[in-house]
Amino acid sequence: MEQWYKRIISGEAAGLVPAIIRYLLAMAAFVYGLIVSIRSLAYDWGWIKVEKLPVPVIAVGNLTTGGTGKTPTVIMIVQELLCMGRRPAVLTRGHKAPTDALPDEVMVIQEQCPGVPVVVNRDRVAGGRTAIDRHHADVLVLDDGFQYRRLDRDLNLLLVDATSPMGIPGLLPAGSWREPPGAMRRANAIMLTRCEQVPPELADMAAGLLAEWRSPRDIFQQHTRTLGLFDAQGLPITDPPKRVLAFAGVANPEGFVRTIEAMGITVAAGCWFDDHHVYDLPGDMEKLKKIAASCNVTALLTTQKDWVKLRTANCPIPVYHVRIAAYVTGPETSSWREKLTEIIK
Repeated sequence: MEQWYKRIISGEAAGLVPAIIRYLLAMAAFVYGLIVSIRSLAYDWGWIKVEKLPVPVIAVGNLTTGGTGKTPTVIMIVQELLCMGRRPAVLTRGHKAPTDALPDEVMVIQEQCPGVPVVVNRDRVAGGRTAIDRHHADVLVLDDGFQYRRLDRDLNLLLVDATSPMGIPGLLPAGSWREPPGAMRRANAIMLTRCEQVPPELADMAAGLLAEWRSPRDIFQQHTRTLGLFDAQGLPITDPPKRVLAFAGVANPEGFVRTIEAMGITVAAGCWFDDHHVYDLPGDMEKLKKIAASCNVTALLTTQKDWVKLRTANCPIPVYHVRIAAYVTGPETSSWREKLTEIIK
């Protein structure tokens, strides 16, 4: 369903019916745009109260829907704060998680940042107070927080995907913009993510275009490095398979495929679910098993975000997952750390 919707709004789907759907979506986007503008003005003019907490707050978010690498960036920031001797906590609303389970991004953060509290609460102000009072956090990292303006922040970090900087042009639901591009002015730093997936000159060009909204010294290029393949128990794989069936519930499956291929692994076929997919077990695993048999592969490969929801599942063929880490590159590394230090001092 999600892929069909993207084909409609991108214009890839041709014909009368898609054209009618795009027209209806454009009308809905006009109404949505009015609501977004009124809300933004209410915050800008002080009609809606903004809450200030007694510790520094770092918000990480994006302007477009879909994956721009928010969770790896949150993990990167948390690990840097730990190295600085701080006690960070992560605030998240949770997204598409069943009532009896943690959201997948929470489980990934807990896996890679053991001991760091992750507070799940749609009211991030209340969640922040819980993190301070109960967990004694001295700095808060707000996941997917660019549009959550009720909580004041010391660093408003906007992520932009280097492989598709502006997504599908247009406001929701006619495009992939949560807000108009002018909202970039609220950011006091912009991080261009997935720079390893584009030629360096294109990353530099994108960073140059973003300088319309922020000073070049506040624009950082981030790369993602692959930590390796891991098995169902979370142990590293020393002899990776040559051909796999890739599957995941992510907003950007193309990026995941590029990551796999960069490891020298052939993706024989892909099976993509909606973002934050809640797996139907054992039904989904049986479906994957049949596809794997039809394309003659002996292993399945997925993201860490999907693995944390499947690690207890029984599957007759190996299920491996990729782990990645984000980092700021080149001479920008020191300036990025200086900015973090300025925020939390």
